[in-house]
Amino acid sequence: MSIMSVSFQTIDVFTHTRFLGNPLAIIILHHSDLDSDSNCLSQSLTQQQKQLLAREFNLSETVFIHTTQGNYDDPNEPFVIDIFTTTEELPFAGHPTIGAGWFLAQQWKTRTEFRLSTKAGEILVKKLPGKRSNEDVKFVKLRVPIDFKTHPPYHSPNLSTLKSKLHQSQLEPDDYVNGVDGAEPVASIVKGMSFVLIQLQNELGLAKFQPLHAITDAQLCIPDDHLGDWKGFSSLYVFVVLPQVTNYHSSIFDGVDDTNDTNDANKTIRIRARMFESGGFEDPATGSAASTLCGWLAVQKGIGKWRFEVIQGVEIGRESRIGVFVEVDENSVVNKIELVGGAVKVLDGHIDI
Repeated sequence: MSIMSVSFQTIDVFTHTRFLGNPLAIIILHHSDLDSDSNCLSQSLTQQQKQLLAREFNLSETVFIHTTQGNYDDPNEPFVIDIFTTTEELPFAGHPTIGAGWFLAQQWKTRTEFRLSTKAGEILVKKLPGKRSNEDVKFVKLRVPIDFKTHPPYHSPNLSTLKSKLHQSQLEPDDYVNGVDGAEPVASIVKGMSFVLIQLQNELGLAKFQPLHAITDAQLCIPDDHLGDWKGFSSLYVFVVLPQVTNYHSSIFDGVDDTNDTNDANKTIRIRARMFESGGFEDPATGSAASTLCGWLAVQKGIGKWRFEVIQGVEIGRESRIGVFVEVDENSVVNKIELVGGAVKVLDGHIDI
């Protein structure tokens, strides 16, 4: 029985400090070019093998990067990536895509951009140079593949129950901007990936929000019956818009030489957020949720280009910084979302399959 050995690396994404941010496993699969004389053995895994490896790492996501000599040499040939949770494949997710982009960006000194091919579409990734010319690549920026949709505000007895004292014993009705029984905005970054956006009044309320451990009744799962054909992955994204003067003195944009125009070049809208799924899971950093929330907030602000910093994961000891640029056109349509993030290497090795 032949054994194939594949290399892997784990990194923490949306941070430059080990053991903060959101962990990600990267598995590198090398393939021979079809027209190459190389004797390199192509490394191919079945869907089942990929799923087993993702389950073995037991992280929120594992990304598989397919490399050839062609996509290393040709800027127009994309790197195919596959994104898996412990139970399923995803068409797109923010932190695996930023992580894959950051990992590949370390491979060249002079190349400034390349492409990733995901199930949701092709993504252009750009290095963001640091303000010091000799600085390593700290951040990458990618244009998120979007099919952005704002759904009608959602109200139901189930959602009220999720916000009530029954599940949020430390919160009062006044802690919610829209109240316990008020409707909440719902938006989708792409079809099949949606978020219920619950705004709280302040960071103290955000810290008191409890993971959804007690939800076992299917009727009390995170609502998605209102989504119709857009039904799929759904979770709660609970957030606070921070005042301009906050205790977070540093910013993800401080060390980046970025030339994006915004409505106010010196103004970053800062947000504190937490993401919850049924069963008690809380995610340290969620690029797709941050992109969705910032898209929705940008539409409320109006036409123009808007810059956001989302700070997530603080309450579970894995502070993450997510940068988001959103462009809203004259028809109040989100026509571009760009995600910014960095990462740090934690460990690497090989797996025998």
